[in-house]
Amino acid sequence: MNSNKRMNDEEAKIIAECNEQFQPQPYRQVFADLGEWNFDRRYIEDFYETAKHLLEGIVAGRLLDSMHSVSATFLCRHYLEIAIKYTLFHSRWLKNERENAPADEVTDVAKTHDLQLLWSTLMRELKSRVPSFLATGLDLKFVEKFVTEFHSVDSSGERFRYPTEKITIRLANYRIPSALTTYFGSLLFDLKRAHDILETLDTYLVNQYGENEEWQSILNSY
Repeated sequence: MNSNKRMNDEEAKIIAECNEQFQPQPYRQVFADLGEWNFDRRYIEDFYETAKHLLEGIVAGRLLDSMHSVSATFLCRHYLEIAIKYTLFHSRWLKNERENAPADEVTDVAKTHDLQLLWSTLMRELKSRVPSFLATGLDLKFVEKFVTEFHSVDSSGERFRYPTEKITIRLANYRIPSALTTYFGSLLFDLKRAHDILETLDTYLVNQYGENEEWQSILNSY
């Protein structure tokens, strides 16, 4: 009797949930302000922390890689892209190690998803602007390897965003490619280390800009 009641209750619940979709409901507003807005630095950290959270769940077995791996990997790549872009932008604040660039000489960072191009551009500009910092031994080679591997599997920045170039009917002779093998423990380790290195570099650039500003202010006061 109890078994039948449970089955009937479960069936009634399923029917109610299905019927609910056809019942009008008031829309709940999501965004409070549609004026000017930005995330600034938190934008970068949001992608990093979310990617790390998903990967930690996959590695620990709390989350299924079959359900969360694509989004986690995409977030890793996107974090890497925007972290490099902001670091490149901040490097352009400096004319050299002791002098800041005038605002009208700071070049914008172009919109591109090419990780290899962004990284090579950053390295070239760091060598010309802050060569002494490169001599400190910060493990930028590690980040370079992370960039190179991501670029090798996703040079366009779209492989983890879309399952295919076009959503279309597959012909009978279409062969499904092999799945990409991903070692999530390694991805988590590499993500965290790359984050620490890039954050150290970016913080140095921003702080150097501030020190230069302060020194120039002192010179102007005489």
